[in-house]
Order: sequence, then C-alpha cells, then structure tokens
Amino acid sequence: MNFRSLLWPLLIAALIFSVSGLLVPSLSVLLLVFAGLLFGVFINGLADFATRHTPLSYRTAFLLVVTVLLLMIGGGVYYLGAQMVQHVDELWSQLQTSLQDATERLRQYQFSKQYLPDSEQVQSMMSQQGDSAFSSLLGGLRSVGWAMTGAIVIFFIGAYAAYEPRLYCNGLIKLFPKERRGRVSDVLDQLRSALGRWIIGRVMSMTLVGILTAIGLWFLDVPLPITLGVVAALLTFIPNIGPLLAAVPQVLLALNVGTETAIYVIVFNLALQGIESYLITPMIQRHEVTLPPILTIAAQLWMGIIVGVIGIMMAAPLVVVLMVLIQMLYIHDRLGDPNPGELTSD
Repeated sequence: MNFRSLLWPLLIAALIFSVSGLLVPSLSVLLLVFAGLLFGVFINGLADFATRHTPLSYRTAFLLVVTVLLLMIGGGVYYLGAQMVQHVDELWSQLQTSLQDATERLRQYQFSKQYLPDSEQVQSMMSQQGDSAFSSLLGGLRSVGWAMTGAIVIFFIGAYAAYEPRLYCNGLIKLFPKERRGRVSDVLDQLRSALGRWIIGRVMSMTLVGILTAIGLWFLDVPLPITLGVVAALLTFIPNIGPLLAAVPQVLLALNVGTETAIYVIVFNLALQGIESYLITPMIQRHEVTLPPILTIAAQLWMGIIVGVIGIMMAAPLVVVLMVLIQMLYIHDRLGDPNPGELTSD
C-alpha cells in the first residue's frame, strides 16, 4: 500500500482546512460520524449474537435490536428525565450549600484567607449569578439541543451502518488497488472485532461501577445515590478521566453531610478504583482491548484541547483504531513481526 500517495492529499487538505478555519469543525463532524460508526458496531454485534444463537435472520435480529434499544433509550430518558427534573433543584442547591460550607471551613485556616472570597463577595457573586440566570438557562438549553441533535445523528448513522455493513465496507475496500483489497478487508474485520470487544468491556465496567457507586453512597447516607450512580456509570465510558470527574459531585454532596462523610467518600472512590483495576478489569480482560494508560491519557488531553468534550469521549476508541492499524500495517506488514500485538513488560 502506497501511503505517500495518501499522505500528501491529507496534509494538503488539513492545511487548507486550518487556513480557512474549518479544521476544528471538520474534526467535530468526523468524530460525530465516528461515534455513529461505533454505535453501529455495537448494534451489529448484538444482531450477530442474536443471529448465531437464534433462528432469526440478520435483518430480523437487527430490527429487534433497534426496537429494544429505542424502548430502553425512551424509557431511560423518560425515567431519568423525570428524576432529574425532580431532583435538579435539590442537587443544585445542595451543591451550592456544599461549596459554601467548604469555603467556610477553608477560611478557618490562615493560609487560605487571602485566596478565598469573603461573605460580601460571595453574596455579590450569588447576586450576579441570579441576574445572569436567564442567559445561562438559554445557554444550557442550547447545549442540550446540540447534545440531542448529536445523539440523534449518532443513532441514525449507527443504524444505517449496522443495517448494511458490507455495503459500506465494500465501498471503502474498492478505493484501494486490487492486490491490497484482501489485506484491507482483514484490517476492517480486525477493527470491527477490536472496537466490539472494547465496547463490551466499557459496558460491563459502566454497569458494575454504577451499581457499586449507588450502593456505596447509599450506605454512606450521601444524598441522591442513584443519580450519582448513573452519573458515575456514564462517565466510566471515558477511561482514566471519567472516574475522577464522577467523584467531584459525590464529595461535594458528602461535604453537606459532614467532613467525615466526605473523607469516607474519597476512600470509597479510591477503593472502587482499586476494585476496578484489580478485579473488574482483569475479569473482563478477555473481552476488552488493553489500552496503554499513558497513550490514552495523552490522546484524551490532546483531543480535549482541540475538539472539546466529544474529543475526550472518542479518544479511547480512536486509540484502539490506531493500535490496530499500527500493529497490522506497520509492525506486521512493514517490519515483518509475526506477533505484532504481543507486548511484554520485562
């Protein structure tokens, strides 16, 4: 495969997009499409599983899977939406109270007084926040609208890709010379397998972490344990960074209960991360693709700076794609290593 013939057009296109200011929006659109394809791999995997273990045809299994997913998504959105509407005011007020209590506790220490606002400044900031509530509400509604639009686009791209996967794969394969099409087909099959295993691992981790988080916070008497468990499960989709983000609202709400509770929540999160690292992850290791943590974190930081939230979310599966391409096309084909995926820590 002649990579130089493909490299120059890509570099020229990137230069043109950079000069015209379209690089970041183009990356956002491409990542949205990639998220849809990732969802398509998930649907295709479920339909293939149903086809192998039942007498259903692929099209029938596909329609069944999409119907069940629509019902689950609709029911989940309705239930969680009702829960969020019911508890959003409570959650926001408790977070504000927790921040104020944490500020008051820190103000007791001499070294922190010069960095923290006094009571009058806090009241002034609260007043300013109240004055800008309407604009913040509009901004929040705009963000929710974009998120819903992105979710709909991801769903339909995934559904179309999973309905006729060979159509799109064959179209991509035909872009390469005839003598390389067999190898390209092997690479696409390996990409599908690797991304499917990564998705299975993520779903299993998300489910277990969400359940354990809700149970642990319920025992610690932290407010809204189920809501925080759902947040922790969703953020677990983002490796390394997600669990840290999920712990922030837990600690803030725990501070509203007491300092000791907040300490217990921190210890609980550390213990949960240990359980995930040494028990959950090894248990699902046969399903999930092992990603180098340093490479994943670097990709998350880089994509987050360039693109934003969707870049952070898609960084890990992009690393999976990059690893497969490097292992098969460079380490195996170019360097001649028969075992490109075998790495040792010795």
